Amino acid sequence: MQYIKYAFLCLLLTFVCSVEGRATSGAVPLAIYPQPLSCELSLTEYTPFDRIVVCAEGHSWVAKHLKSWYGKCAPQVVVDDNIANESAFGDEEYEIIIDSEGIKVRARSLQAVRYALYTLRQIAIPSRGTEQVEGWIVPQGRIKDKPQIEFRGVHICWFRETEPWEVERQIRLAAYYKMNYAVIESWGTFKSDVAPWFGWPDATMTKREIKRLKAIADDLGITLIPQINVFGHASQARGYAGKHAALDINPRYQPLFEPLAGWNWCLSNPETRKLLQALIKERYEAFGCPPYFHIGGDEAHQPSCPDCASKPYSQLFLEHIEAINETISSLGARTMMWHDMLIERGDSRWQGFVVNGSKETAAGFLKFPRDIIICDWYYDGAQSAYPTIDYFKEQGFSVLSCPWNNTGGIIAQSRYAHKSGIMGVLGTTWHHYFGGSLPNIYYTLANAMWNPEAHISTSVNDYIRQMVHTHIRQIGWDMKLKNPRHAGTYYEEIPPEPFLNN
Repeated sequence: MQYIKYAFLCLLLTFVCSVEGRATSGAVPLAIYPQPLSCELSLTEYTPFDRIVVCAEGHSWVAKHLKSWYGKCAPQVVVDDNIANESAFGDEEYEIIIDSEGIKVRARSLQAVRYALYTLRQIAIPSRGTEQVEGWIVPQGRIKDKPQIEFRGVHICWFRETEPWEVERQIRLAAYYKMNYAVIESWGTFKSDVAPWFGWPDATMTKREIKRLKAIADDLGITLIPQINVFGHASQARGYAGKHAALDINPRYQPLFEPLAGWNWCLSNPETRKLLQALIKERYEAFGCPPYFHIGGDEAHQPSCPDCASKPYSQLFLEHIEAINETISSLGARTMMWHDMLIERGDSRWQGFVVNGSKETAAGFLKFPRDIIICDWYYDGAQSAYPTIDYFKEQGFSVLSCPWNNTGGIIAQSRYAHKSGIMGVLGTTWHHYFGGSLPNIYYTLANAMWNPEAHISTSVNDYIRQMVHTHIRQIGWDMKLKNPRHAGTYYEEIPPEPFLNN
């Protein structure tokens, strides 16, 4: 047993050092998520975190957040004009130099300064030997870092059961892990003024709440993107649940939806498009006019409406998406949509990948405007190639690869995105934003999107989980949580049995 413990410790140290760069001996170092491009930190030599030198661009933001994070022990912030607007640095690139003389952050933009501060916060620890915090220290060394993928996003669902603090925590964690976009999908939870009937009566995704979350996101350097489903998923509810966020309470609006469960919007009804365009404009403005808007578009059924079925469905589909895209373009944004209805089920080229389209929807897609961004989702394990990604890229579209909670798949898809030069990665969480899934998804996504060619563990072990728990605790301090249920990754210390091994 003693030998097993020793072997495990050696393995752990090997893993951590591969993440952290140079290691000598002594304490196990704290990991940085996402893993920096270049990092050398000492395990024995520390510098007091009582003074930091930054460029003028990030001075006020740094001072504000250091005060928030460290209170009366916040480091002094010094501006050095010699490191401002470094031409050798990209917009998201930074360098941290920590030696016996102090801490210096080199960067040219506020966003890069933010990333440097997130890194420093992850490796700073309270000074030792006191009962309460009286100061902070950081290991000496050098970190030089920049992302390898441009678009690094996460898709967050706001279900009826989801509480606003859960959405806020995910936004904060995504920003802390240096993601730059978060898609927020409402599942009947947006309280609309344009169509008050369109959603559950107890909706918690209010415009006031969105404004609050947007202010947090803007401050932390992550852009929120709204989503409304304009084809399938018109029920705004999970298919297996049999609910419909509009029709279960307001049946008079049935003509807007297909007769079969109301799952599809009725594309032949002119009132459908008129409503969706108004809802999109309302949601877009509520989110502060972001550069993108997600329209869903996945898992739709064949038409059950006699009007839709009697017309060339490929043309109806094309005209619908063209009109929606034109509305979004006129607002100043680009349309994003899922891929699966755009390729034909049964086509041998896509065997083993996600395909839900018909001959009609696949034909309509070929005439789509090329400014639409295709979000190609695949949730299984690693593949050596992703032919659907290649297809959409060859057709002239910007493409995002969209994994879920398979760690090997997240890594492989991120590496493929980097290698193939597509726009980036949009990870998904769905209902797995707590419990054991939360560390799996966020740790793997953050590392794979930032530095996809680095060593990334496909097995999220106890050390990784403890680091994620540490970061979530820091976010909890930022949120000033009071409710014990809002701490940690499991809401209850004794969760239901099926979740214990999740």
